[in-house]
Amino acid sequence: MKLSTSTGDFKGYVDSISDMVRTIGTTKFRYVNLEQTTVLPQFYEDSDDGWKRLAHDWGEAAAAAGITYVQSHSPIVNAFSPDRADSYERALRAAYRSIEICRLLGIDRTVVHASYRPDFTPEQLQTENVRFYRDLLAMTDHSDVMILTENVDNSCGALPVATGAELRQLAEMVDHPRFGVCWDTAHGNLHASAREIGQYDNIIALGDQLKALHISDNFGDGAHHHSWPFAGIINFDAVMQGLLDVGFDGAFNFEASYTLLNHTNMPYHRKAWQHGGETVTKLLDPPIGLKVQAVNLLYDIGKHILDTYNCFEE
Repeated sequence: MKLSTSTGDFKGYVDSISDMVRTIGTTKFRYVNLEQTTVLPQFYEDSDDGWKRLAHDWGEAAAAAGITYVQSHSPIVNAFSPDRADSYERALRAAYRSIEICRLLGIDRTVVHASYRPDFTPEQLQTENVRFYRDLLAMTDHSDVMILTENVDNSCGALPVATGAELRQLAEMVDHPRFGVCWDTAHGNLHASAREIGQYDNIIALGDQLKALHISDNFGDGAHHHSWPFAGIINFDAVMQGLLDVGFDGAFNFEASYTLLNHTNMPYHRKAWQHGGETVTKLLDPPIGLKVQAVNLLYDIGKHILDTYNCFEE
């Protein structure tokens, strides 16, 4: 497997996705997950020139840094928001344009989150998400980019896409060759039902529907962490054996930005300190040089995991 990390590693340390990609180019990683989640959805509502310019800039940054994009993550826009009458069309537009960016950059798969509404039953949520994904697939029928749903954590109530079996059922209902699943190990350890089933059995339930990974660790205590492996309680023997048993052929992709945290990190914030009437920020954030070292250690951890199972690919 190729070893990749996500542009979000350097969110808060540099100003743009292009800068994030260039900074990753100074680390050991050569493969990257382009997180379009950090781009405001409004950018995709402007003229075509706006998103095409982003694609051009991100492509140039990757080429200059010697980086290859192996997957992406579309903007997170709730299609069923009760607060906006145009939420469905807005979510489709943002996802569509993010997929067009993937097509221009040669990225063959992207995650598009399922949507949630608290007054919908699980059956309604399932039916409406199937409709959304089918509409998006129809809009992008000129494209080869795979659209992937992702398992949710414990913050989405009755949304029935938490376990491997639930995700597989949704994929089979959508029933399209360009639709599949991304398994997030952190979410799978946060959601009570998924955690009880375990990483291995969830991955086995996904089988050939599994097309991408978000790899990170946490303590399974409800707190939304995306730490590196061995900083939590997830058993990565279970993860790796599951991936091998289903014949997974995608990238071992980290979504593990909680290595060294910038003070702007979501959902937790390190507060500035006041002393003598002045704000002291000398140690509010680690320097970017230490963050680069942390990302290099993340690479070493990933390589150790893959080497242990004899499946590391340059």
